[in-house]
Amino acid sequence: MYYKLSNIAEIKTLENDFEACMEHPSLYRPRPIVNGLNEETLSVIISERPDQIIPGIWGILPENYTDDWTMFQKVTNTLNIHENEISSKIWYAEALKKRRCLVLVTGFFTSFLHMGEVYPFHVGLASGRPFCLGGIYNILEDGFLTCSLLTTRANGFMQQIQNLGFDMPLFISKKLNKEWLNGDIGISEI
Repeated sequence: MYYKLSNIAEIKTLENDFEACMEHPSLYRPRPIVNGLNEETLSVIISERPDQIIPGIWGILPENYTDDWTMFQKVTNTLNIHENEISSKIWYAEALKKRRCLVLVTGFFTSFLHMGEVYPFHVGLASGRPFCLGGIYNILEDGFLTCSLLTTRANGFMQQIQNLGFDMPLFISKKLNKEWLNGDIGISEI
């Protein structure tokens, strides 16, 4: 379960690196820790508006959901959805087909168990530059966007730095950003 991210990039860095404009620059602030267990927003680029960076509430809700975010997240945590679970709910699968997003971060946190103690481990690029994690989103009736990270089986690198889980966030390399947002590609290509 990944529930802490970081994004310490400045607005200009995000805009330049991802060739998109920040929709609400006054709402953005760099944050070393974004704790998804609280109602938090993430900077995302969505398939419908690939030229804008917009805020998305972390923890996807069904499109027709009208109750409180906190209540829903207490029943089912949707901060991350593993690739094997994506077809378990129709609204996850529909979002994967039509509403993919890039979640802009400078890192995420995982855990390592050593001699009976759990240590946090920050994962990011050596350069400190922002990068993208794959996600899905829904837009609610009130216009708010909610999103979730997609996770996949941990690769060799991640298996070396975490020993309490077998998955990792889905990294989207910069050369695949446009393809990830392309609504015309099929599930097999995704």
